[in-house]
Amino acid sequence: MKHIIHIIVLAVITVVYISCEKEDYALQRLSAPAQLTASRGDTSVFLKWTKVEDASFYTLVRGLKVIADSLTVESYEDDSAPDTLTEYRIYAVDSQGWRSATYAVDSGYLGIPDGIEPRVPAKLQASDTNIEGCLLSWTAGRFATSYKVYKNGAFYKEVTNKEFLDYAASVTGAEYTVYSVNRNGMSKGISVTGKKAYQCLDDYETYEIGSVIEPWTFIQDRIGYYTEGNPVVTNERPFNGTKSLSIKKGKIELMFDWGGVWNDGYYIISFMTYKASGPFKLYSDFGIDDTVQGTGEWVQYNYRTGLLKAGDKFKMVIDSREDDVILYVDNLSIEYAKE
Repeated sequence: MKHIIHIIVLAVITVVYISCEKEDYALQRLSAPAQLTASRGDTSVFLKWTKVEDASFYTLVRGLKVIADSLTVESYEDDSAPDTLTEYRIYAVDSQGWRSATYAVDSGYLGIPDGIEPRVPAKLQASDTNIEGCLLSWTAGRFATSYKVYKNGAFYKEVTNKEFLDYAASVTGAEYTVYSVNRNGMSKGISVTGKKAYQCLDDYETYEIGSVIEPWTFIQDRIGYYTEGNPVVTNERPFNGTKSLSIKKGKIELMFDWGGVWNDGYYIISFMTYKASGPFKLYSDFGIDDTVQGTGEWVQYNYRTGLLKAGDKFKMVIDSREDDVILYVDNLSIEYAKE
């Protein structure tokens, strides 16, 4: 029995010894630099640290981001330093790439000298494919603490981030100008044109002339038509472009169905109509019930749903079955509005 116990003890000691041999690298890790000093400058933060013997190089971290790797000297100039207080960490690294288990730390930030105005923002971009609004994004202007956004020449919003989503953007577009701001003043502006995208837009340009819009024709996922009377694509009287939809003793229903709307919010249905004379009806399942007379001119109609939740459905009907006078429809669209 004692012999068995001795064997077990010897086996345990052997395992512990082997484990220690495998973990030896952890015991041999470099020490961290003893001190890191961050000095504020007008355009940079200057960092210095104490040398670590046997260190092959150093790794510098600002916040959670590595900003310099493989540094072989004990100093660094951060010319992209933020204007707010930020933590810096410096690690020593050995020849095998093992980082010191601890680090030296200090905090620093970029000073904004009196009288120095911010630099102009760069690379301003505006989206035209976002159905929620127009997304603006830009590169920071040096020394900026905030940004002012102007829309069509009028002040619109002040933000601290380097992007802004204009939920009130129109589908026709607007000019946006962004300025950098700090306590000393405001930079020159940079401008771009952007707009909100339609949820869907059917201007009939993609159809062949003579194409009949059959019942259950889909414009895109979840959005389609139910029709009666064989509405047909024609080049007889387009509003703009080269084609429109001709309805004679028929109707067309625009439906957002088959799973319903994607987003909570409001939906605006817009379209152009032309009828030389006679009545036609416009009605929906969200409270619209109009009878209008043709005037011999193109007329635009816009209808807004109530607040819908994701998954809700709606439809809009254009009905010209009361006489033989042709009703032309063009630019039938759905626009999403968050508010």
